[in-house]
Amino acid sequence: MSKKAKASQKQKRLLKKRAIKAANKARYEELRRLGQNSKSKRARSQSKKNKRANTTDHPEGPCGNIGCKKCDPCGIYKKAA
Repeated sequence: MSKKAKASQKQKRLLKKRAIKAANKARYEELRRLGQNSKSKRARSQSKKNKRANTTDHPEGPCGNIGCKKCDPCGIYKKAA
């Protein structure tokens, strides 16, 4: 194989690789725009923000957590009066 043929094949592979990368980049941008790329780090961190527990002081009544010191129906965690 001549040097010219090797160089041209290398150039073809390089152009093909660049085209694949550009296509993937456009695909991921579109998924990001539509909010469908759930495996990205950005989406995972965003979903963690949305799933965080409500830290306010029980605004909607008892939370139903049996280990909660304020809402425990059994009263085992409440201070003895």
